[in-house]
Amino acid sequence: MRGFGLRLDVPAGLATVIGSLPLLPAAESSRIMRELVPDLVAAPTVDVARGDGADRSDSLDVFSDFVREMSGRVEPIVVSLTGPVTVLLDLRREGRGARDAHVAARAAVRERGEEMLQVTREHMPAAEVLMVLDEPGLANSMHPTFPLDEDEVQELVGEVVHDLSPGAAVGVRVDGRADWSMLLRTGIAVLGAPVTAQLETAAAELARFLERGGVVAWGAVPTDEPLGTSADRLWRRLSALWCELVGEGIDPRLLRERSIITTAGELSSFGTSQAERAIALAQDLASRVFRQARGLHLSIGA
Repeated sequence: MRGFGLRLDVPAGLATVIGSLPLLPAAESSRIMRELVPDLVAAPTVDVARGDGADRSDSLDVFSDFVREMSGRVEPIVVSLTGPVTVLLDLRREGRGARDAHVAARAAVRERGEEMLQVTREHMPAAEVLMVLDEPGLANSMHPTFPLDEDEVQELVGEVVHDLSPGAAVGVRVDGRADWSMLLRTGIAVLGAPVTAQLETAAAELARFLERGGVVAWGAVPTDEPLGTSADRLWRRLSALWCELVGEGIDPRLLRERSIITTAGELSSFGTSQAERAIALAQDLASRVFRQARGLHLSIGA
């Protein structure tokens, strides 16, 4: 897969986690990641200081401890941090002016992202990095009462993607419905979204995104409903969405080859066994995606 800012050299159908992990010591978190998603491990998410001015260095310390446990790794790693729109909204709620909040949010995310990349380069200099801007503030941003307009969101996200792309393939994850067409035009390399978030409404822009080398991280394992005992129900849900997207003109081969499977939300409130179950289901789904992608590849004689 080729991200826009950096080659992300991973095969189709990998599983990972985006967002917060269970609150465990670094050694235990790294063990779970190595065992369950060895090809695309995910580091604990890092908070960005928001409107209250609080020092969020504790989450950077947790991240740094995790990365040290992974020292010498050469395979790709997923790192995530609070996105600029979420930071901006907090600043606006605190009373900061529109332009001041915009500038401050961009600077805060850029600074924290660069700190994360420095730590990662120090301990894993050969590993490619997928850096995801986690944007809970953009959930349900299609509602007419959302306080930011499309141009402002696109500008801010695009600026931060530009700031961080020299060192990572930069993506955005939203855990609810958003203006997907707009986000796909910000220069991101990866879009993370739940399978229930109506990506079919942006089918035309999604097709162009995939053709340019973009990757979709499908939040196919729910974190707000019972998981069940097998991945069959989740696979049917994902397959139904993909069938609809193919019907809208998206290349079925690209759809599978440029897909990552993730949990749909954060795992910080999960116990260890519950988190392991969710990640195992994501891995099961990813294996099915890989088999389908391989089958399509062979069927066209490539």
